[in-house]
Amino acid sequence: MSLRALHYTDRVQFECQANPGSFMLESRRASGRFEFVYFCPCGCGLKNRLLIGELHKPTGPRPSWRWNGSRTAPSLDPSVHHIDHWHGWLRDGYWEVC
Repeated sequence: MSLRALHYTDRVQFECQANPGSFMLESRRASGRFEFVYFCPCGCGLKNRLLIGELHKPTGPRPSWRWNGSRTAPSLDPSVHHIDHWHGWLRDGYWEVC
């Protein structure tokens, strides 16, 4: 299964539509760091957030991901894993199940 990751800039539209795999970016104070807020690609309606770094993997006490910096074809590394729920990759703008 492959699902397109749609980027939203309007929070109200993002929350109301709640499209599986859709995402928003919230800038953090540290340069190049963001919260990647997304709806689970499986369609369950779960909304979650990941700490990401543009072209780097942030360090610290929270798990984090490296983001390629693209809003239209985002990729995250490593894979996104919700234990006992969903596990997959976001590559070149598409969510893919492992």
